[in-house]
Amino acid sequence: MPSVEDIIEEALRIATPSQDEVKVINDTAAEVISILEGKVRELGLEAEVTLQGSVAHGTWLPGDRDIDIFLIFPRNDKYITLVKSGELVRNLASAFSEIGISWVMNYAQHPYLTLMYNGFNIDVVPCIRIKLGEKPVTAADRTPLHTLYLKSKLSGLEGDVRLLKLMMKSINVYGAEVKVQGFSGYLTELITLAYGGFMNVLKAASKWVPFKVKITLETPGQGNFNAPLVVIDPVDPSRNAAAAVSLDSMATFIAASKHFLRKPSMAFFTSGTQSPTASLTLPTPTLVMYGEYPKGYVEDIVWGQLRRIASTIWSTVSNSGFKPVDMGLYTPQDKYIVVMLTVEEPELPEYEVHVGPPVWSSEADVFIEKYINVSNIVGPFIRDGRWFVIRPRRTRSIKDAVIKELKTVRSSVVKDSLLKGKIIILNNTAQVNELPVELRNIALTFMSKKPHWLV
Repeated sequence: MPSVEDIIEEALRIATPSQDEVKVINDTAAEVISILEGKVRELGLEAEVTLQGSVAHGTWLPGDRDIDIFLIFPRNDKYITLVKSGELVRNLASAFSEIGISWVMNYAQHPYLTLMYNGFNIDVVPCIRIKLGEKPVTAADRTPLHTLYLKSKLSGLEGDVRLLKLMMKSINVYGAEVKVQGFSGYLTELITLAYGGFMNVLKAASKWVPFKVKITLETPGQGNFNAPLVVIDPVDPSRNAAAAVSLDSMATFIAASKHFLRKPSMAFFTSGTQSPTASLTLPTPTLVMYGEYPKGYVEDIVWGQLRRIASTIWSTVSNSGFKPVDMGLYTPQDKYIVVMLTVEEPELPEYEVHVGPPVWSSEADVFIEKYINVSNIVGPFIRDGRWFVIRPRRTRSIKDAVIKELKTVRSSVVKDSLLKGKIIILNNTAQVNELPVELRNIALTFMSKKPHWLV
């Protein structure tokens, strides 16, 4: 059996880019920075064009095709208006079109561009220059301060950060976007810095208790943070750098840290599935609902709608008498929107017990009058001081319950896609062949329940 040292050495080899890859990404970043500096001059703007993010920090993973370049503008009314209105980004977009560079306009707190250049996705983000301790005008304004802070502190820990990122990607908790609700790249860097290395992070995380962890690298936080994990941003003490981390993401990382320390394995650094036998009959069935991924929408918007609809579906299923067990949300290859829901039973009995008001309530007479002469009602009868009836169930099928509720959800592209899509019940793993090819392994992994790293 390989030692933990052997496993970490192998994982670090996987997590470290080759010299050729480093050269390509650095050369590409330098080329785009040079182009941007020229366009800034042509447009008569005053800005510092800088490399930011994991490439600037030296903590990016092999195969990462994302580069962050920030345009830092002076803090004055002219540039604040240009940045927040989007006029500046639109002018840059036109300039890129003139020289044949493809781009997409995205939106966070204000518009920014994503360029497609040399096989990379390059985010071009305008921001306003701020000093340490100065209130940011936009959320992006902190990023250059993050880079300055990390470059002054992180030297020698880059490999540890890469190991942590690789592990978090493998266990599906890496990324602060709505889709993941996990650990951002900046957060992994701060945690590594706070504990002094990869193994120290795992040892600390194995003892974390949600809502009781607060990590401070510099100035104590200003204010109360009601979040599972609190990591005070060293460049802005009023901000929790871990605000995006959900309870489940934190719990998954705690569990994985504990398990790795007990049984170290390369499974924590590689993507994998735990697929059950193809003909296995499941003890609990799974509802699968899927439709086409809506094109032309920012991922966070799609996932925001998907999570809200999923919450509504869970509540509806629970309130309708079904017993939900687990839910999974997926957007494989940005081709489908998928909701998977494991339930104890997909069909309910024909009749249900309906609880009425207390006998002494003013509503009692109304309840009796409603049911007393209805032919298919059993009762009314009294139990524990209340009126009850046994009545036909309005919705017996979980499919019907979900579709009925989905139709009442306010208009959204996710709702429209799911209603136009398909919904099926999987009672055994062989039935995954009824799904599109892109969804079959996802469904098998979801139905198996056990994380691939839990070996």
